[in-house]
Amino acid sequence: MTLSYKMIMAPSAPVRKMLTRRMSFGRPASEGDPLSSASWGAVLIVHGSIPDIFYAADVGAKVSPVFVAEVMGNCPQNVVSMAFVGNVADVKQVLVALENEGVVACISAG
Repeated sequence: MTLSYKMIMAPSAPVRKMLTRRMSFGRPASEGDPLSSASWGAVLIVHGSIPDIFYAADVGAKVSPVFVAEVMGNCPQNVVSMAFVGNVADVKQVLVALENEGVVACISAG
């Protein structure tokens, strides 16, 4: 099964606030929290089954210095979302690695 995903370039302040709240279990990111110092050049959000999500998180964390976190929501227990936060080049590197592993489908423009 391939994961669905969306990449957000230069996420707006409201989107960063919503994601921060969902990635830090409802509490605001505090000083010293890795999320508070993460680069927000881009965010890659992937969505799928638990095994696929954790595999994707492992692949992404190994290929690029991005912040990886589960995005908590109202999803069924067997479907979750994960966010990769970092500078644009690092987040794109994660996406390429996930495409190469066959975890996400390569989507070409045009």
